[in-house]
Amino acid sequence: MTPGRPAPESIVFKRVGEQELMIHVYRPANVPTGERRPALVGIHGGAWRAGGADVFFPHAAYFAARGFVGVSIDYRLLTQPLDGVSMGDCLTDCKSAIRYLRAHAAELGIDPARIAVIGDSAGGHLAAALGTVPGFDDPADDLAINATPDAMILCNPIVDVTEGGWINFIIRGPSLDKKADPSTQIPTPAHLELGRQLSPLHQVRAGQPPALLMHGLKDRIVTPEQARQFDAAYRAAGNRCDLVLLPDASHAFIMTKYRATEPEVVADIRRVDEFLISLGWLAGPPTLTSSEPPAWTKKKK
Repeated sequence: MTPGRPAPESIVFKRVGEQELMIHVYRPANVPTGERRPALVGIHGGAWRAGGADVFFPHAAYFAARGFVGVSIDYRLLTQPLDGVSMGDCLTDCKSAIRYLRAHAAELGIDPARIAVIGDSAGGHLAAALGTVPGFDDPADDLAINATPDAMILCNPIVDVTEGGWINFIIRGPSLDKKADPSTQIPTPAHLELGRQLSPLHQVRAGQPPALLMHGLKDRIVTPEQARQFDAAYRAAGNRCDLVLLPDASHAFIMTKYRATEPEVVADIRRVDEFLISLGWLAGPPTLTSSEPPAWTKKKK
């Protein structure tokens, strides 16, 4: 992977109070005037309350070199107070971003019928939710514009937020404290219902976008069983789901300079490339290769 790259073009797509949310865009070079290209939209992880769009800049830059419009997006992060930002707000912002891209497709050079999303962990949840979860729309958006992506790349996604400790991100407040009192982590029926509404696994139906679903079998943060269950439900509904279980991968395997080596990250990005080729959105084999010697090894624990 090439270590140096230009900064993206950053555009405000939404304002919430004093906060500006950005889309960060890498455009392909030498595109004929008026030609529209597919877009790949990165959605960062971080348990809905941390992280930033910059983690998908390397991926966006690579796919721009392949002829896509490479994008990474901001969204509001979950806050502790019960009246603060919620997981539903995170999804609402992602839907606003997709609508913005479609509304401004001509000026951005995007084909509005070929928008793929890629997300990691909580970003994988949001990417999957864009393709499956109805509602959670911003009433200020033009709701006539479709917020559903045309393809999804899901990396170690949380697809069932009612399972295990993920429900605490619905309950919020003291339930998320490091040494939380167990009594604060008991969901009410309303919490469980909201969790089901926000869980892609529980919102699967026919006619949803094709998906590439990758999960590491050594992931100790999001159980691989979530991926297996989503794959089974998605295919049973008649949708395309390409499940890739990575025997030696742990969490966040798609992120650069983190848990995986450069060759491992490159191999997984090439899998994304091959999925997009299978959709007819890219031509020719993947061009991404590892540096020699590799630019980084696995992050020390």
